[in-house]
Amino acid sequence: MSRKPGNYFFLLPIIAFVPWYGMLIAMLACWAGQGHPIYWFMNPGQFPVYISDIGATNLNPLFISCAAWQGLFYVITVACEFYQRAGYWPFHARPRDEVPQDDTSFKSMKTQYSELLLSAKFLMPPWYSKDERNLIFASFVLGVIGELGLLFCSIFTTAKYHDVHMSMVVVFVVFMCLSIWCNIIEYFMMGRHYALLHPLAFTDNDRLTIDDIKWYQIKGHVWNKFIISALVKFVWLVLAIVWAICFGAIEDSSISACFEWLLAFWFGVYFTNLSVDFYLGGRYKKSRYFHQVESFAGYYKYENLVNSQQQHATEETVSIADSQTPLGGYMPN
Repeated sequence: MSRKPGNYFFLLPIIAFVPWYGMLIAMLACWAGQGHPIYWFMNPGQFPVYISDIGATNLNPLFISCAAWQGLFYVITVACEFYQRAGYWPFHARPRDEVPQDDTSFKSMKTQYSELLLSAKFLMPPWYSKDERNLIFASFVLGVIGELGLLFCSIFTTAKYHDVHMSMVVVFVVFMCLSIWCNIIEYFMMGRHYALLHPLAFTDNDRLTIDDIKWYQIKGHVWNKFIISALVKFVWLVLAIVWAICFGAIEDSSISACFEWLLAFWFGVYFTNLSVDFYLGGRYKKSRYFHQVESFAGYYKYENLVNSQQQHATEETVSIADSQTPLGGYMPN
């Protein structure tokens, strides 16, 4: 039985790649329906055609619109991960990290970290360090550049602007690779932290912190959802890079075109991975292990919540003391 999602952000990646797949299938269907024509700007005897070849015909508006749609929603998807883990959007002024003052957990100085997190308005677990935050932001910026490359690639067709078109293909491939790599490193780093915090990691006597292990080591509950996600995406990226090299390096246009189509359909698989991340991340408050975590030491977003709570309590105490101070006098020590 499927479990109810914590929120519906997981639909965003699906919204991104379904029209992209629809475009690819429509292009192949139209080309086949036309009798597999060889366009005047193609190499004679080439089979199949490049995506860009079909996109340079009367289907160019479809190519532009679907490339723009996919690019827009990829960028929105990355921005939404930042929002769900941070509570604010990229490029937005950073608010003060605090727990709502009307929450009952706010009034207790003995509240557990997990209860503080439950009282805060995070839709996914917040990042484990500022490095993860920066990696999400970097993935967002690199994704914007990469997707603009794809948009310009569709606008400047290979039939009329071949050199510009190929340059934009390179921009798209390189910057999207970097954007996805940032996401992989982000999840790997979150997985290393989570492996140490997980209730199944160690006994109390064996408890380690992130400072006790080297940067490349993973200790504790290694096979957690963050590490598995990072490994799946890493395999995806390695295959994508290999196929991209084949696409660009093989001189036979027919074989090269096959790798381009393979890459285009493979691209949609990555959006499926993002959708799974969002679905699992959105359910973290219902996780069977979340409520068993006793300490999130070293998890700076949690620490900010506690510090904010303590600061508010101090300010409240000072405010009460000031209200009891006689006019023109001082409170005794």
